[in-house]
This record gives sequence, structure tokens and C-alpha cells, in this order.
Amino acid sequence: MDDVYMEPRPRIVASMMKQNVGKCVTMMGIVAPEKISTDGSSFQMLTDSDKEITVLLSSGLNELLDGIVEVTGTVDQQENLHCVVYRQLNSSESLDIEAYNAAIKMTHKFPNLCSYAQ
Repeated sequence: MDDVYMEPRPRIVASMMKQNVGKCVTMMGIVAPEKISTDGSSFQMLTDSDKEITVLLSSGLNELLDGIVEVTGTVDQQENLHCVVYRQLNSSESLDIEAYNAAIKMTHKFPNLCSYAQ
């Protein structure tokens, strides 16, 4: 798991998954609690334009997921996200997912605004 933090990885939105197949990325979305698999091996996450992304886990969930989640993993050919690590974000504030996604799109449109250089 620590290896995932060794290299910079892009934050993306659902519309960017196709061009990131095979790459490690980070996405944020809202868990669809009614769409967590019964064995805890996957869940659906709502992202930009209410697109549902399937998040596949290497081991079953050991906690109840609800609300906002940040997932880092690899995008496959079917545009699923193979989770390496996830974080549930607990907040009393709701996430404006459309504003968040607009910010992510801006960082891709104008890459000089956000640099990963050290």
C-alpha cells in the first residue's frame, strides 16, 4: 500500500477513465450504499454527472461505507477502479461533487496551475 504514495498520481473524474486505463489514479465520489456487494468485494461510487463507477476491492470491506469516499487504484479496460487504498471522509459538510469535479477538470486543462514537482 505504501508504494502507491511513492509516485504522483492524477486525480481524475469519471469522464477521464478511458484515457487512464492501466494507470494508478485517485477519484472521489459518493458511495451508493444500496450498491455495496453482499460479500463486500465491490461497491458503486457516484461521481461527475451521477456516473456510477464500480470499485473492486482486493479484500472484503470490514466497515460500513457511507457518504464521501476517496479511492486510489488502477483503472481497467472496463473502466472499473481496482482499489489499492480508500479513505472514507467524515464531514459535517456535504461535498459539492460538481464543484470538486470542475476543479479537477481545470487542473487537467491547465496543468501549470498544479504541479507535482518537488
